[in-house]
Amino acid sequence: MRSSEFRSYLENCDLEKFSVEQVDRVVAFREEVLKENEVQNLTRLLSPVDFYEGHVLDVIHLKKSGQVEFPCMDLGSGMGVPGLVYALLYGGEWLVCDSEVKKADFMARMIDLFDLRGCKAIRGRAESYLDSHNVNSIVVRAVGPVSRIMAWIGPSSTWNKLILLKGPKWPEEWKEFRLKTLKLGKTYNYSVGSEQKTRVIVELIRQDRK
Repeated sequence: MRSSEFRSYLENCDLEKFSVEQVDRVVAFREEVLKENEVQNLTRLLSPVDFYEGHVLDVIHLKKSGQVEFPCMDLGSGMGVPGLVYALLYGGEWLVCDSEVKKADFMARMIDLFDLRGCKAIRGRAESYLDSHNVNSIVVRAVGPVSRIMAWIGPSSTWNKLILLKGPKWPEEWKEFRLKTLKLGKTYNYSVGSEQKTRVIVELIRQDRK
């Protein structure tokens, strides 16, 4: 689906100046996603503009936020966003986790295909992995409210901070949830697309880590 058009978005990005290698890797990754999407539902955002604005821009802004600390878990990664796309563009030690085995298997194949050293696909529940492994940060995008996320990972004391990619209703969500064990850290606001949809990257710092 129009790889040349997608490539042009990356080459003309006004937020980053990507190398030819970076562009090639992300273009090739999208091609793999398109093929896999015929087998299993990875994403609805397949067109060049939708993939760029709906996936790549989130990764670029996540990098610019400066909030990620490695090793970092991408909880509910799906097809590998933000974790694998971040690794393709910038590197880093990522644990991409999804409870759906087929999605985790796809990500494992992508890690091998693109030789993403330092990255690992986790098949199963994030909390099971966190019971015996430490990470510095956990990134979550489009999985659900913070209350649901904390019900999963809250009992595990093996992580330092939670980074959430959220929409404009985030202040209401946080106001309803507020938990003493989480301190609101830095926030990073941005907008994407012709409609300038507002988004925010939120840093929640754990206060009760043992």
